[in-house]
Amino acid sequence: MSGLDVRSGGPHSVETESLIAEAVRLSAVAHLVDGWAARAAALRVEAETVATSDPADRARGAAIDLDTAQAGFGSAGRAASVLSASLGLSATRYVMAEGLVAGLAEAGRRVAAGLLGVAASGMVLPAASAAAIALGPVAVGSILAHISDPDRYDEAVHAVLAEHGLPILSDPAFVELVRSAADQADEFLAGFFRAQGLFAAGSGFDAPENAGIVLAAAGVVGLMAGSRSLRETAVTEPRSVRGPRTDASGVPAPVRGIADLADRIPPSAAGGPQVRIERYDSAGGARWIVYSAGTADFAMTPATEPYDMTANLHAIAGASVVHDLIGLPSEAAASERTLRSAMAEAGVRAGDPVIVVGHSAGGMVAANAAADPDLGVVAAVSFGGPVAQVATGDTPLLSVTHREDLVPATAGSGVAAGGRIEVGRSLGALVAAPGDAVPAHAMVRYRETARLIDRDDDPKLAEFRDLLSDFTEGTAPAAVSYWRSERVPE
Repeated sequence: MSGLDVRSGGPHSVETESLIAEAVRLSAVAHLVDGWAARAAALRVEAETVATSDPADRARGAAIDLDTAQAGFGSAGRAASVLSASLGLSATRYVMAEGLVAGLAEAGRRVAAGLLGVAASGMVLPAASAAAIALGPVAVGSILAHISDPDRYDEAVHAVLAEHGLPILSDPAFVELVRSAADQADEFLAGFFRAQGLFAAGSGFDAPENAGIVLAAAGVVGLMAGSRSLRETAVTEPRSVRGPRTDASGVPAPVRGIADLADRIPPSAAGGPQVRIERYDSAGGARWIVYSAGTADFAMTPATEPYDMTANLHAIAGASVVHDLIGLPSEAAASERTLRSAMAEAGVRAGDPVIVVGHSAGGMVAANAAADPDLGVVAAVSFGGPVAQVATGDTPLLSVTHREDLVPATAGSGVAAGGRIEVGRSLGALVAAPGDAVPAHAMVRYRETARLIDRDDDPKLAEFRDLLSDFTEGTAPAAVSYWRSERVPE
């Protein structure tokens, strides 16, 4: 057992399309068998005619056998027809029932979030007063400690986080709480501010509103205080850079499976390459596999790194209706612009088949590329990326997540996408490395899961692996390049 949980990314947990396909096949069988029954009836009439003019035992026996065959074929045809209708009706009823349950559950979550906001609004002042009284000396002491010895202060913070915070951050129940919070941000604020309009508008959003709300708040603060926090900037044209030392031996072997894709994603390091591009030459022209790194800068104010928190929030908010409603800039996230520019510089032309792969924020970049009809993306792979909100449609998207990883949960429950394959895995008890706040999000653990995917016999995973094998056509990449862009400070 691999311990993997494989699900389709469509709107229903039961394969209703398979039920309908079987119903159609049974209907065809019923039609075919009915034809056999009609043919047996015609032959029976001929045999009875022969038996009347020449009462031979063989002709009479043939007529009896053909009568039996006609009855059997007729019964089988009716049974196939009834079963076909039953399967079709079952599929329809299941879709209706699951839609009703999902709607009631969503309504319950929205009401609960609104009530929680109402309760929170009444508690904020007493809670703030109590916190000021209780934590005032602690806060002052922390500030003084940071000023006098910042290194020891940072060590103390990491020690407290490792002892008390990590078990909570890596708890699957907490991860689910993050996912629900991402979906219900507007309902909570509606209750908090007693604004029924926000509550009514929430049902129109098909993607998490949390990122859009955060960016809207940052925009208001920026106008009032002149802050540049979470505000997008231009990026430089990508330049070709040296790849990791592991690639110094030359051109690598062709991609053979999901583990190979995971191994080739550039590390999320400040100053390092952000995009890796492989070109595969085939009889039909060039094919490409593009790899995107994850977040390298977690600061809220943009500096020089395009793969930062500003880009992350804009990439998530860009998939939400709230992005347009509140007037956020329409410019794509800096990370996405970096990837697209690198593809153009590497020689990727419109219509060229492309597979996009990424980890963390890079997974979100890959999913957004797969959702763009102007790009020739034939498949995408996300390791630990918040991609649930991206409407990728029927484009195959392999989304790999860990139950203890809260990063994918920041995208909420997401939207339906028929081509999405969701692979989940529980890592169990985790031991974090120094400075690793979310150990389940580490790329080293996603590489382990990728190797399990390559060995799993699930039909959907096998189909995706076949797509990958056909794409590379068993040849080594003709060229490998690495790219990096930087933000342009305003």
